[in-house]
Amino acid sequence: IEKGQNKVGNLQRELSDLREQKVVAETKIWELQSTYEALLSELKKETENKEVTIKTLKEKISVSLVDRVLFESGQATITQEGRKILTKVGNILKDIGEREIHVVGHTDNIPISQEYRNKFPTNWELSSARAAAVVRYFQWHNGIDPRRMEALGRAFYEPIASNESEEGRIQNRRVEIIIAPYKGKE
Repeated sequence: IEKGQNKVGNLQRELSDLREQKVVAETKIWELQSTYEALLSELKKETENKEVTIKTLKEKISVSLVDRVLFESGQATITQEGRKILTKVGNILKDIGEREIHVVGHTDNIPISQEYRNKFPTNWELSSARAAAVVRYFQWHNGIDPRRMEALGRAFYEPIASNESEEGRIQNRRVEIIIAPYKGKE
């Protein structure tokens, strides 16, 4: 009888733990869904103009902004229009709780023009500088904790369209903001 009672007690604790995990998982799903809906609502005009794309990917949200909205050609200084959009995004991101924000810069495969090579010798430097500019903007203007963010430059190594056409290259020149589960830093 004592063994049976111990087993029942262990199973009850396991059931209680599983119920707690379920509540946590449901809360995370609700937070992710509400963040997604807030982004869609706040960036409605930009998504309709195909300047911004918002997608959900398992436990992540991806917000992709075409580069012409954020930057002048060959530059990593955020434009006035870009600041408006990033302020909207940042105001939502600062309240997302336990999430990491990965900002990834992408380019097309056209080499940097001669006039900008002294600052950005290759697309690696340009894509990295653009990602860093967005992270810096979120930190300074939206108050997002920099420990929750990272900036990555991918140059032209993750295209979403063919670089053989101008239309494809336009799609590839983008900054992607990925909202992901918090992994924690030791």
